[in-house]
This record gives sequence, structure tokens and C-alpha cells, in this order.
Amino acid sequence: MSDTIANRRPLLIWDIAVSIAVLLIGGGFLVVAAVIDLFSAALVGRCLEATCSAGAAVASLGISWFVMFLLLIMGNVITIVCLVRRRQAWWIALITLVLVVAVWITGFVLYSQAVSHDRVAIDGVVTWGTSLVD
Repeated sequence: MSDTIANRRPLLIWDIAVSIAVLLIGGGFLVVAAVIDLFSAALVGRCLEATCSAGAAVASLGISWFVMFLLLIMGNVITIVCLVRRRQAWWIALITLVLVVAVWITGFVLYSQAVSHDRVAIDGVVTWGTSLVD
């Protein structure tokens, strides 16, 4: 084999530590995002039928969480493979974390568009979820 001890790359302890820390932050973010998404999906039942789409709201949260989960799994696998091959992997873990946060933000933007309430101001009083036409 050409992969003898003399030919192996040096072990980068800082890279391993940073990669593991970023992966753990990503996992923690996924758990926190799941709890926030669960509460947000539970509150979607309180919106008015005329002003929101409950199906689209729950779908946006569910799909975004599923995509975040897949991204985190793929990022973890690629990062671990790079660490085992003794290549720098911190940047892969960081890109994974950034993508997971971006998907969560996108999912919440789609959620907020699905549950957006019409805002009507009458004489300086703001009323949510009502219309001027009865």
C-alpha cells in the first residue's frame, strides 16, 4: 500500500475540533428549529380561513425541516469522510450550517406568507384579520 505512516498527512487537531463544534451547533440548531416549527404549526389553526392557507403553512415548515435534516446528514457524512482522509473539513461543516440556516429562514418566510393576515387601519386603530367588506 502506498498509504504508509510516513506518507500520511499530519493530523490537524484544530480542524477536527472546529469541524465537530460546527456540526454540533448544526445539530442543536436543527433541534431548536424543530421545536419552533412544531409550535408554529400548532398555532396555524388560529388563523382565519380567508386570510391564510394552513396546508401551505404546515407544508412549508415540514418540507424545510426535512431538507434541513437531509443537508445536515449529508454535510456530516462528507465532513467525517474528509476528517478520516485527513483533509481540512471545517469549511464543509460551516457551509452545511449556513445552508441549514438559509433553508430554515426560507421555510419561515414561506410560512409567514401562507399565514399573512390582512391589516386594516380604521381611525388609527389597527385590526388584524378583518376586512372592510362584510
